[in-house]
Amino acid sequence: MSTALVLLDEPDLSALAWAARIASRLGGPLVVIHPSEQGSYRFRAVSGSGDDVPDLAIRATELLPDAGAGDGRVYVCRGPDTRRTVLHAMHDLEVKRLVVRTSIGDRGENALVRSIVRAAPADVIMIDPGEMGDRLPERVIVPQTDGGAAFALRLAVRVLGDASCPVVAVPDPDRLGRSRRVVSRVQASMPAGLRDALEEGPEATSLEEGIASSVAPGDLVLFDAEHSRRVSKLLGGIKQLRKEKADVPFTVALTRSADAAGPGRLERAMERTRLYAPQLSREERKELYTRLEAGGRVSTDFVMMLMLSAAIASLGLIQSSAAVVIGAMLVAPLMTPLVAMGMAIVQGNMAMFRESRRAMLIGTVGALAVSVAIGLLSPWSELSAEVSARGTPNPFDLAIAFFSGIAAAYAMARPGLAGTLVGVAIAVALVPPLAGVGIALSKWNLEVVYGASVLFITNLLAITIGAALVFRFFGVRVLGGEATMPRWARITIALIMAGVALTLAPLTMNLGSQTQMGVDREYSRPLNVDLRDAIRARVAEEAGVDIVFMAHSEIEGGFGVVVALLCERGVTSNLRDDIREMVRQDVGDEMEIRVLLMQAGAVTE
Repeated sequence: MSTALVLLDEPDLSALAWAARIASRLGGPLVVIHPSEQGSYRFRAVSGSGDDVPDLAIRATELLPDAGAGDGRVYVCRGPDTRRTVLHAMHDLEVKRLVVRTSIGDRGENALVRSIVRAAPADVIMIDPGEMGDRLPERVIVPQTDGGAAFALRLAVRVLGDASCPVVAVPDPDRLGRSRRVVSRVQASMPAGLRDALEEGPEATSLEEGIASSVAPGDLVLFDAEHSRRVSKLLGGIKQLRKEKADVPFTVALTRSADAAGPGRLERAMERTRLYAPQLSREERKELYTRLEAGGRVSTDFVMMLMLSAAIASLGLIQSSAAVVIGAMLVAPLMTPLVAMGMAIVQGNMAMFRESRRAMLIGTVGALAVSVAIGLLSPWSELSAEVSARGTPNPFDLAIAFFSGIAAAYAMARPGLAGTLVGVAIAVALVPPLAGVGIALSKWNLEVVYGASVLFITNLLAITIGAALVFRFFGVRVLGGEATMPRWARITIALIMAGVALTLAPLTMNLGSQTQMGVDREYSRPLNVDLRDAIRARVAEEAGVDIVFMAHSEIEGGFGVVVALLCERGVTSNLRDDIREMVRQDVGDEMEIRVLLMQAGAVTE
């Protein structure tokens, strides 16, 4: 758990002593982050002077022993932009507390500092030394905005509080009771040796007056950013107070806990997620790029395997064989070009994007041609249930493709998970919808052609988006160290998102229709062949009786056996009893059995 000082310019050296004191009192090393170069991200420790070491970094290294941080290290970092570079370095150096120098009231100078502080997933201390320079304070004054400031009080006591540097809590007269309760809780949470360092300040008519009357030369006024709007107003008053008390030098600081609510909370949560993300090393990124570049190209092997996959899928769909369709999913290599497209977009790699797009288009046309040919050779004029099912996709199919793209990219980026790609290939089912388009086209069923095409396009877009998000999550960055993606990559992302939005309309409409119809499930299945023959033989003994229906069928309360008979006139009760007994001997006593007799519009059991 290190403490870091952000070194942007020469004046930031005045906060070095503060950062060293914080690091020594809270434990952990002090690291100085100096973002000085542009380019692809990397950082290196400064070990001495040299032609490629910035003068500011050398000076910081020389000042570390005098500041009380002889074991501290200075790191020179480079990256596409300063903000991102600092945040990356914080992740790599495991920074838990961030110290930055600021200038109260100077919004132009603080723009970059504020953007870093807003997103940094760490406890932050912003220091404006003013005329005090690098001198540590003789006393700490903590204004209790709205009666709170518990974090600032704890930090002040732990970092600076002792017999020679008391911490004074200035109560908020509007929340006097809460102010005193917070002080009591903070004192109770402190080690016995530090409790006496915290004391309550005198009451005043307003918090502003309490600060002005309490400040003395050599003090540190420490604000807690718990209530940002009120604190911003108080900081404006501090600037005026410094003008009025020009002969009273004092330091101003602002602190914020890593878990504080308010502005930047979402950004810090995202950065904290990145902190625990398994970032890829430079070597791993190279290896991943090599694999995807090879797998995303058009080759004889790629085209052959995809066409074979389309042939297997088409034959399986025509025969409604789920096992054969699953086998086709495992053979299909179409996932790799899509994942490669996702990486190319994140990298801004136009050459890789074009090659993977070309592979996808050629593979799609080849697979479609194979499925159309097999559909024309099929002796059945109607479509099987498996083909028809591809014609009614819904938003759940979009979600399946999106998460499959995430899983595929994650597995490809982590070589140890390569075995899970088989499951991903089964889950996303890229080739069966394409084969369904070809079969339906050969039978000129345009409704299924449209639905299966929407499903295929949905899969393509969602997989590409999911893969791009994963690679960005893993730290894959734009080639050449550019700060932003190139224009073509941004346009491509916009087009993909527009495509997803367009497909949502038919997907949602299908879901609405399916909701009205209920869950798609099997409502009946045939009886045993021997049982059917026995029932037919028994019914044949009765004159004027025909079998309408006999099957395992969905009935109220679960599945049962239903036998429906059409009678010209009444029949003896023995027929119904005999059929029930035959069924009972086959299925047992636990399943409900119904024998329905239909005669002249009446149905009896």
